[in-house]
Amino acid sequence: MNKHLTSKLLTLLLLLFFVACSNEETPWKEPSTKTGRLTNVITETSLTKEDLAEMVVNFVAGQGITLSVEFVTILMRDVDVAAIEYNTTGVNGETITASGIIAMPQGTTSYDHLVSIQHGTLNMEEAPSKQLFYYEMLPVICGHVIVMADYLGYGSSQTPDLQHPYLHNQLTGTACADMIEAAREYLQQKSLTETDDAIELMGYSQGGQASMATLFELERRELTESVRAVYAGGGPYDLESILQTFLAYKDNPLPYARTGYAPYLIRGMVYGEQLEVSDEKLYAPEVIEQGLNEMFSTRPLFEWHEALGTDITQVIHPDFFAAPTFNGNADVIAVIEALRKNSLINSSIQPQVPVYLYHSPQDDFVPYDNAVNAHNLWSSSTLTDLSMPGHVLGGIEFMLRYMGLWELVGPMLGIDTYTTNQHRTT
Repeated sequence: MNKHLTSKLLTLLLLLFFVACSNEETPWKEPSTKTGRLTNVITETSLTKEDLAEMVVNFVAGQGITLSVEFVTILMRDVDVAAIEYNTTGVNGETITASGIIAMPQGTTSYDHLVSIQHGTLNMEEAPSKQLFYYEMLPVICGHVIVMADYLGYGSSQTPDLQHPYLHNQLTGTACADMIEAAREYLQQKSLTETDDAIELMGYSQGGQASMATLFELERRELTESVRAVYAGGGPYDLESILQTFLAYKDNPLPYARTGYAPYLIRGMVYGEQLEVSDEKLYAPEVIEQGLNEMFSTRPLFEWHEALGTDITQVIHPDFFAAPTFNGNADVIAVIEALRKNSLINSSIQPQVPVYLYHSPQDDFVPYDNAVNAHNLWSSSTLTDLSMPGHVLGGIEFMLRYMGLWELVGPMLGIDTYTTNQHRTT
């Protein structure tokens, strides 16, 4: 990609993705009664388009790019944001308090749909309810009312030992579905008129998996008549293949700089399924000897990658590499079975609504086969190949596509957006 095109892309992405929260918070009047899912409003705040424009211009100026405040302001809009708490179900079936965020264009008095956006993998300190606005919520500037759950283990449901049922099918879907219900209660309390109960589900990477998990949960609740469609990009729908991706780096001469995702996935299955296993039988001897496993319950995810290094064989137990028997290691076998159980492609539920899958054939994090296999199984799905290489750039393209901006940006990058490969179920 040449410097000229990169500069154009940076400019566009900054315009689209850079957001800022004002520090002015409006008071919340406690409702006279509490009903349903919603239990508390943590805070309410507003984002002004002028503030957003000024922040964008100042930021890009540091990158050597000059933009007009007036021009950027036109692209933005004032937005109201609320962080809320609600009841959902924990790993033991108990009722727990979770959190999430709602965003809408300022001045919204009614709505005919909600867009539930499931976010990608974040450090727990970056929970959307703590940030008060996260860039994946940017479709709000297109006029949508946005709902985003923090996920279990994030925000108000964060545990002292940093547990999160990462990629656990039902726990993820339940938390997100309950957040949608809580958001509706909040909007009703704010006297917004709901003219239709339509829902769109959307997310990339972990958010793609979470969007499908939410759809399956709504299927279980017989509520899919309200779902217009699901837009899922770069999602890990086959968790066993995700593990195999990590394992493949054993023989790969190129280092993998995100080895922390392997224990994050293992811990997610152990916590979500409440498995009785030991770290000594799941992680490499080097991890145990250096006490690095203690970091998993005390330090943010982003620190795991650097501390664990780039050699996957020094991160997870050698028995993970000994399929299909795994040397009889019962703890490893239990994790493998949990991965199979929580793989969405193994679900008995068949989507009944349009599912728009997006994935880059050049994805370097989540194997493209995840999307192909899911598409082959889900008769209501369409698979569109993303043009940008890699997982991260694919996510940018996915966001631009959802916001209806890819037809503008793609040609600027020399990409023919009219010949994008699209697969349909026959």
